[in-house]
Amino acid sequence: MDGQWHDGRTTRVRPVRLERAGTDRLRIVDVADGSETSWPMDEIEVGERLGATPRVLRRDGHGRIECPDSPQLAQWFPRPAGWVEAVADWLERRRLAILAAASVTALLAFVFLRVGVPWVAERIAAEMPRAVEAEISRQAVALLERAHLAPSRLPEARRRVLRQRFARLVEGEPRHADMRLHFARAPGLGANALALPDGRIYVTDELVALAADDEEILAVLAHEAGHHVHRHGMRQAIESSSVLLVVGLAFGDVSGSSLAVALPTVLLSSGYSRGHEREADAYAVALLERRGIPPQAFARIMRGLAAEHGESAGAIGYLSTHPPTAERIKAAEGARRGPAGQD
Repeated sequence: MDGQWHDGRTTRVRPVRLERAGTDRLRIVDVADGSETSWPMDEIEVGERLGATPRVLRRDGHGRIECPDSPQLAQWFPRPAGWVEAVADWLERRRLAILAAASVTALLAFVFLRVGVPWVAERIAAEMPRAVEAEISRQAVALLERAHLAPSRLPEARRRVLRQRFARLVEGEPRHADMRLHFARAPGLGANALALPDGRIYVTDELVALAADDEEILAVLAHEAGHHVHRHGMRQAIESSSVLLVVGLAFGDVSGSSLAVALPTVLLSSGYSRGHEREADAYAVALLERRGIPPQAFARIMRGLAAEHGESAGAIGYLSTHPPTAERIKAAEGARRGPAGQD
């Protein structure tokens, strides 16, 4: 049997021929010069079979010999393989099994990305310290102010009225104490609203101008409140940066500066998933009904946003990653109007 001997002392690879010498030794013959040596059989460690990969014979202090798998090795070294190694060898020798294993791996990866990552992100977001949410939001606002946001030109009285109506809208809702309404002028974004992880909700002057009445503005704000209640911003950022998160977990830096620096960019560029948008829509409709505001106001403002941005446009993906606008309008129009309440 032919093999390649790596003696562990030099980089030279020596072609050798292997022969059985009696019952307890393996003769090794150097093909180049004919020199011989021998190893005691009970001092040789034999690597497991794995498809067509070479078998490896090792002896402490003498390097290793690589040789093709052959029935002779099984005769010389009659040692049973472990079941894991046996299964791996069986799979390696069958192309159909390899294809099946690759397909199962791809399916599991897909399921993990579609189900596992969102599940993990939801639980991590729920435990994220408030200080991390505040830092991420601070950096997100810094990016927005450099690129898009300018001081609002709405009269102070108008802003005060909208803040009061928004406070009444979300009073008693989960996490309502964190919600703070901010106004900004954003010609590049147009009519838009954005909820940050720490509870700040930005609404643009352009959205206020687009809305036909305050109910339409409150409908949008109810949707953004839903994003905050369900922690969609943090969840989406974690999902979108799952590789970075895994690295952070590995190095014990989940809430460290690298995560805080990276997430604002993800938060502003990725938009929400359709699942998050549907959840925020459902929350908004239910909240409007509880406050006696017709959910149809949400349908009206959605039509206005679609007309301004288009179905797939919109700053920060306001419509780009949302469910189809027609679907959302239909759901809002089909909702019942709740009992008269606070407006």
